[in-house]
Amino acid sequence: MNFAVRNIGAHVSPEESVAHITDDRFDTARLIDLERAQSALEIDRQRIAAQISAVTEARKIMQAQANDYKEGRVRQIEARIGEAQAAQESAAAKLREADSALKRTISLNDRGLQTNITLDKAKADYDVAQQDIQGTQQRYNFLSTELAAAKNGVFIGDSYNDAPSSTQRIREFDLRLAELAAESRQVEMRLRQGSEQVSAERVRVNKLTSAELNTDQPSIVWNFLVSGGEYVNRGQDLMRLVDCSTTMVTASVSETVYSRLKVGMPAQFRLNADQRVFDATITRLGGSGASGLYATLAIGPSAEHLSRFDVALDVPNLTSDPDLSCAIGRTGRVIFASGPLSSFREVLARFGL
Repeated sequence: MNFAVRNIGAHVSPEESVAHITDDRFDTARLIDLERAQSALEIDRQRIAAQISAVTEARKIMQAQANDYKEGRVRQIEARIGEAQAAQESAAAKLREADSALKRTISLNDRGLQTNITLDKAKADYDVAQQDIQGTQQRYNFLSTELAAAKNGVFIGDSYNDAPSSTQRIREFDLRLAELAAESRQVEMRLRQGSEQVSAERVRVNKLTSAELNTDQPSIVWNFLVSGGEYVNRGQDLMRLVDCSTTMVTASVSETVYSRLKVGMPAQFRLNADQRVFDATITRLGGSGASGLYATLAIGPSAEHLSRFDVALDVPNLTSDPDLSCAIGRTGRVIFASGPLSSFREVLARFGL
């Protein structure tokens, strides 16, 4: 514990720090646990980020292989389509030749210049040419369909419909990337939640490990009860401050004067060695048993004061005077308006007598 003000009688402004207390032995185990959990989550986030980077790089490699395979397969099918077109043109030429031969044979057979055997052979050659043209057309259609599918990344053959291993690996990488993204989002949520918990715990630790003591009213330092740097306990008094926002004047009177006074009655007060007279109002009649009324005040009554009757007065103009707002312990004279010599005492007070 350290004091910000070190002199008795020092003036303290509102909200000004007067002392700082720290507790070096406060238990911060929960804060340490939360920070360790945050560190572990941060490591998990870095691990996931590294895995995402590695899987993404591997996917790029597989994608390049898949693109190369796709381009090669498309070129292969296009070459086969070219062969099929050439075969189709050759079959069409053979069909035209077979058709011409058949027509010529039929004409000669009708005139009796050709035998039926020759006619049957010409018909058979024509049928074979027609079958060849149909086969080449089907082959061309199949290869065209295979080419369109290959351009879309689907590779079909005579007995299969599948993708290459690189494409399959890309699908596996995409699935793994989706899993890692979900895991990363979960870790990020836990990190944000953990950060809020750490911040709240730090605020709690700061509140419990250190404290600034101040006052909300203008005051003066009345006494130090401990020394700077000393260990203090909860509830222990550290220093006493006098509140300068209010001022009270007490007077000791005889029983005769006391019996004529009432709360709210006006009076006048003049400080010794001061010519000014201040208006006052009686706020409390403590009587002869007023010793307990001074327990919380800066200055207690003297034995002579307690031997008579106690009267408390409010003097508002004292607090508005900067020189008298904290004039603790000053003495003076009080003139009660209802006293038998009040007029005479007022005149004497005005002349400083």
